[in-house]
Amino acid sequence: MSYSGHIEGSIYSHCWFYESARRSFEHDGYGDICGGITAIALTAFMVESYLNFSCEKIFNPFSRADELLSSPPPGFHEIISDKSLHGIDPHERVAIAYGFNEQKETLIKAFDEQISKSKKNKFKKLCNDKSFYEIDDELRFSPYAKFYALSETLYNDGVFKKNHRDLIKYLFSIRNTLAHGRSEYVKKTFSYKGSESVALSSELVPPLQADWQEKCSIENAKKHFIKSCEVINLISFNAFKDESPFQMPTQIGSFRHA
Repeated sequence: MSYSGHIEGSIYSHCWFYESARRSFEHDGYGDICGGITAIALTAFMVESYLNFSCEKIFNPFSRADELLSSPPPGFHEIISDKSLHGIDPHERVAIAYGFNEQKETLIKAFDEQISKSKKNKFKKLCNDKSFYEIDDELRFSPYAKFYALSETLYNDGVFKKNHRDLIKYLFSIRNTLAHGRSEYVKKTFSYKGSESVALSSELVPPLQADWQEKCSIENAKKHFIKSCEVINLISFNAFKDESPFQMPTQIGSFRHA
């Protein structure tokens, strides 16, 4: 018996990188440094994927308004009525009442502050009718630039903002060190005190480690992963009131006999 049909749904890249990074910590076969390198790279992919996802959603207030119109949350009509925005398009009304337009304007302003003068006019034109993904394809914002803009838009606590900016900057500096790796000549001194009856063996000699190897230990990778997840959770709630950013989206489909 044969069938035909279709299936559709969003595939959130950050969810897959999250699961890949999380599971990498459960596998002992990589070893300390190789496991750490893998986890750091996957964590950076996870973060950048979510930054892209967040910017894209904020750049599209119409789509966000459509989600609320399709499934109104509690208090929806009261919020709309309080704004007294009658006589305009329903999507525009929702986007204004819920602050979606304001978020987009703040995000655009934060990006504009980071762009060189030669690209400002191009950025302004692209913002008129292009999605964030299309704009990013043209201008290639760094992960830190994306996070800077999002934090300007979404963070109210200055201490959290600074700490998270430092975290993101450090994470991607390590990722970039790995991506553009260079060999290092390393020197190390050590001392050993032991019994004269016990000969010095190779096990007692500490191994040489490059700077990036120390930064990419499993222990450090776990710390960066946990802190990065905290950043994503904060962005998710502040921007979208979503407390489960790592939950896989629903995929739907229909099938019939061929």
